[in-house]
Amino acid sequence: MSPWSLSDIGIKWFEDAVDKIIDWFQEGLTDGYNVITAQIFGTPTPETDGAFVFGQPTNVPWVEIHSSLVAGDIMLVALLLLVACVQGRHTIRIFNIGSTYETRKAKRSAWTGAFLIVTWYWLAVLVLYLVDGFTIALLPDIATVIDAMTGLLLTSISNPILALFLTGVGATAMWILQALFFLREIMLYILIYAMPIGIALAYGNLPVVSHISKTVCMKFVPLAIMPIPVALLFKGYELLFREGADSVLIPNSSFLSTLIAVTLPLLSIVIVWKLFAYASPMTAQIIGTTTKVGVTAGAAISAGVVAGPAAAATTATWGPKAAVGYSAVSKMRQQGSPSQASGSTDGRTDHDNVATDAYGQDGVPAYRRTENDPGYY
Repeated sequence: MSPWSLSDIGIKWFEDAVDKIIDWFQEGLTDGYNVITAQIFGTPTPETDGAFVFGQPTNVPWVEIHSSLVAGDIMLVALLLLVACVQGRHTIRIFNIGSTYETRKAKRSAWTGAFLIVTWYWLAVLVLYLVDGFTIALLPDIATVIDAMTGLLLTSISNPILALFLTGVGATAMWILQALFFLREIMLYILIYAMPIGIALAYGNLPVVSHISKTVCMKFVPLAIMPIPVALLFKGYELLFREGADSVLIPNSSFLSTLIAVTLPLLSIVIVWKLFAYASPMTAQIIGTTTKVGVTAGAAISAGVVAGPAAAATTATWGPKAAVGYSAVSKMRQQGSPSQASGSTDGRTDHDNVATDAYGQDGVPAYRRTENDPGYY
């Protein structure tokens, strides 16, 4: 008889599959650390043949961007669009929509917008050079961080489910981080190229259109400064967890070692999300409101099951805290007056607030004054 049963073969196959998936996740996390320098901390800047940023770019796509933004078609279209927006604002004023103050404000902001349109290329390139310089200054020794994190990943966790979860979270976070910074580079090129048109609409002071354009233009700020806080995070990890460092924070357990290696890309994603949340607070507000509505709906259903429809209505109107107080008061009333809770014997309820008229008949509300009762006349 064979010493291997079908269940043993199935268990062995499952364990091998889990180990293989863990190896894939660890390989993805390790490869992500090895290529993290060029993809994350690099900021695209033009390579010029002159001094600093005022020369002609020689690398792609800065050649096309320079020709379009410096006395090119995008600059001319943006200036014409700004003039059209200002004239549209004056046309709206003819129909008594708006105020004289807003019209004068539109004139002043139009000059500011024209200055930004003309000088936008140089301002954007200067900001990118500054961000790249500060990133290089704050950036730690990437090889030291990579060696420390990959060394922490060499320790294997005895629990395969826990190892699968941690490595899966870390590898997924690393892939998302690489994708976000790759999309950052694409969005930087697009925003730099199309920003003069957005500036023209933002400083044209047209209702709704200007607000939307300002929101889109503000996206450039978190995209540009994104590598700086992530570089600071890597600097902190390099200071605390590098190999050979005399630090009490270096763990001895395999679980904490893997957790440290996993949290670095995870915290980087949190920092990137916070930057986007600051640039677009409406998005964060919508997500927070959706979460609050979900919690309130779940609490309303639970209150309805436990304390009845009135508690559910209180939860939906005033929130879960008010529902707790309402339920407590309802329970105290029911325990304090059992006869009233069971109802009266004559078929009337506690809410039938009635009185008798001059003839001794029921049905007159209690707020009726007796001198106005027809039975007295």
